[in-house]
Amino acid sequence: MSKIQVLADAGAGLALEAEMLAGAGHRVAIWSAQARGIVCPRTLSRKARFDAAAALSASQGWPLHLRPTGGGAVPQGPGVVNLALVFDAPTGFTIEDAYRHLTRQIVQGLGEPANSLKPGDTPGSFCDGVWNLSCAGRKVVGTAQCWRSRRGATARVLAHAMILTDARFRPGAAAVADLHTALGLGVIDVDVHTDLQAAFGMRDVPFETLYEAACAPVHRGAP
Repeated sequence: MSKIQVLADAGAGLALEAEMLAGAGHRVAIWSAQARGIVCPRTLSRKARFDAAAALSASQGWPLHLRPTGGGAVPQGPGVVNLALVFDAPTGFTIEDAYRHLTRQIVQGLGEPANSLKPGDTPGSFCDGVWNLSCAGRKVVGTAQCWRSRRGATARVLAHAMILTDARFRPGAAAVADLHTALGLGVIDVDVHTDLQAAFGMRDVPFETLYEAACAPVHRGAP
């Protein structure tokens, strides 16, 4: 069975991740969206220009999908693959532990070429964060988390990574840049991003090994 699920659109991907978070046990999904779109934090919908910006983006072939978590807008569609890892947080587990685990498993799962990926922010990138993975200063992977507290149990964690696989992501990055302009947000520079194919000559993403790496047990304070 293929380790990647090809879904109709980003809305289906968000629904899959919500179902995983509401469930139990260690869950892993790798998915991509057939249709182009942009996923945004729901907080953006409070901006005065949001409705006009959303309509403009949709008219240009980039409909918006809202997620409950924070962060920034990201493209979905061809050239983008998502890794969703959901687990019960060990006692004392921290947000930093989760990012450290997620990024380590991505590098391990992608193989030797990915050893040059380094964590850190990438100024000018969409949904910038200190746990991006970049190659020579250009963003390849973006990461995010969602924690769900549970009465009488440890928190349930969704650790998510968006991986740019090939140059087909570039129109999406440009669409996010246009959305930022329409909303009066910070400038996005398409050229501070790159992808697995451009950075490492990786024409075929090793989904099997990436999935296996993501299935590794989660431990507190992992190096």
